[in-house]
Amino acid sequence: MKTVIAALAGTGLALFVAAAAWAQSVFVVSLSSSQAQIVVNGTAARALWIGETSPEGVTLSDIRNGLASFEAGGRRFTLGLGQSSVAETVLRASSSGHFFADAALNGVTFPAVIDTGATLVVLNWDQAERMGIDLRQSRRVTTHTANGPVPAYVITLASVQVGELGLLDVPAMVIEGGAEKLPAVLIGMSFLKHFEMRRAGQTMTLTRSNPP
Repeated sequence: MKTVIAALAGTGLALFVAAAAWAQSVFVVSLSSSQAQIVVNGTAARALWIGETSPEGVTLSDIRNGLASFEAGGRRFTLGLGQSSVAETVLRASSSGHFFADAALNGVTFPAVIDTGATLVVLNWDQAERMGIDLRQSRRVTTHTANGPVPAYVITLASVQVGELGLLDVPAMVIEGGAEKLPAVLIGMSFLKHFEMRRAGQTMTLTRSNPP
C-alpha cells in the first residue's frame, strides 16, 4: 500500500484512463420482486423495472425466485444478486507498471489502481462524501502510508465493480484527506481475493472462480 501511494503521488489524473477490456456486462447490485438495480459496463448503477430497457440496451424481462432475467444484444441470461454476466476482465499495465482501471464503488465511478499489498479497498474522505457515506458510526483506526500515519475509518461498501467483475459487501477503509493523500482508489485484497489473478507481461486477468 505504501509503495503504490508513493508512486501515485507523482502522477497526474491523465494516467487514469480506462484500462479494462470493456465488453457488454451486467452486474446485479440489488433485487426486489419487480425491480433490479444494475451496473452496465461499469457505469453508474441504475434501477430497472420489469419490462424496462436501459440506455445501453439491457432489458429486464422478469424476476422470479430471486433471479432476474435480462435480454441484451440478442442474448438472454439470468443473474442473481451479486452476480455478473461476465466471468473475467483484463487490465493492462501503464508505463509506470501499475494496473489502472475505473472502479464503481456503490455505483459511483472513480479512478483506481490494483494494489495486492493493501488488505482492504482504500478510498479517500472526499470520495466517501461523494457517495454519501456517513463515517460517524464507523470504527476509527490508524493506517501507515508513505507520508506517515493517517487516521482512517473501516466501512463496508455495498458494491464494488472493477472492469466487468463485481462484488457485494466489500470491506474497505476511508483515509482522512482528499486526492492529495490518495489520488486513486486502491483495490486491495478484500476484493481481489475473490478472483483468480493471472499476470502475463503487461496484462493482468481477473477471473471469477464461480461464474454464474
